[in-house]
Amino acid sequence: MPFLDKLSDLVWSLPTVFLIIAVGIYYTICLHFPQVRCFGQMLSVVRKSFSGDGENRFRVLSTALAATVGTGSVAGVATAITLGGSGAIFWLWVSAFLGMAVSFAEGVLSIEYRNCDGKKGGIMYAIRDGMGENFLSKLYAFFTVLASFGMGGMVQSNSAAEAINSESGISTAAVGLVLALLTAACLFSGHDFTGRVSGVMMPILTVIYIFTVTAVIVANFRKLPEVFSDIFRSAFGLKPVAGAAVGISVKEAVSVGFKRGIFSNEAGLGTTAAIHSESGLSPREQGLMNMFEVITDTFVICTLTALAILSSGATETGLDGTQLVSAACESVFGSISGTVISLCTAGFATATIVGWSKIGLSAAEYLSEKTVTLYKLALTLAVFTGAVVSLSAAWKISDIFNGLMVFPCVGALIVLRKAIIYQTSPHTQ
Repeated sequence: MPFLDKLSDLVWSLPTVFLIIAVGIYYTICLHFPQVRCFGQMLSVVRKSFSGDGENRFRVLSTALAATVGTGSVAGVATAITLGGSGAIFWLWVSAFLGMAVSFAEGVLSIEYRNCDGKKGGIMYAIRDGMGENFLSKLYAFFTVLASFGMGGMVQSNSAAEAINSESGISTAAVGLVLALLTAACLFSGHDFTGRVSGVMMPILTVIYIFTVTAVIVANFRKLPEVFSDIFRSAFGLKPVAGAAVGISVKEAVSVGFKRGIFSNEAGLGTTAAIHSESGLSPREQGLMNMFEVITDTFVICTLTALAILSSGATETGLDGTQLVSAACESVFGSISGTVISLCTAGFATATIVGWSKIGLSAAEYLSEKTVTLYKLALTLAVFTGAVVSLSAAWKISDIFNGLMVFPCVGALIVLRKAIIYQTSPHTQ
């Protein structure tokens, strides 16, 4: 769709990418490279969340991971390679490294500015209470609602429907209907199922998926030096490409790598702040936990997905999305692995829809309690619609909504920088 292409390119123009890079560099320097310096402290906080007295923290972590991991770590990586070449993976890594510092800052704000009962929070509360900008806070909440339709609903159901359809022949409309009914059940039941569903699904799915793609990489380990060489050469336009095509290929690699990185780990969007407000952690601890989520999502799952695709030679099949990942696994294990990947993708998508329903609902409630029912119906419809539209359209719509969230969120990160940097001072350690 030409209109969606133009709008996506406008929202994700170079100034948007440079803005995210600049904020990531700023917090990396001002927080003294927390990605490296605070790694041990981060692991201690993670252990606390998995301990017996951290049941609620574990549910919050599982829900947040469900909202961030999703199909962006599977179909999103495949699409990044298809559109931006192998070099996009390098820029995805850069995005994630800088995104760890940005996520730390978002985690601090999610706790620092949650409401007095400690049950509601998010970047919109930080904008309202920290910056005194009620209109901007509502604008961010509105963009979050839109993003929940795209990233949290349409893309997830599209990837799940395509994965199941390719393996079993079940129509995408039927899969979409099932996912829509599940979404409606979670939204209208009156019970908070998100933590329970995510707490059960995410650990199991993650272990199965990591084991499968790691086995593909091990089977093709001799090709890894060539794969890494290709990633770095493509990222900087060092591959033999004629004339102006070099600049175009690098531009695509950078743009796609950053877009898919942000789609995957959501650093710079502030989306999971609404979930983190219930964690019971201190601002600094939540910042460290946010960094762990980026590591798990991008440096582990996304990287393994990319290496499995590139080492298997599956890119030569001409496939895209989940089907490309399935083809990579089938090259080693046969058709059974394609079924496993399809089920994992559908499970990731379901968990993400459930997690994002909580994020979107929180934003809708912030806007107006009167529109909550309408939001629930709209999200249910978006989940079904996503399953039956084209893969390209679903991703473009999601990219547009994601990009709109960047500006108010980054604005809050810049204006409230003193409150964030304060959490790295000696008294908080």
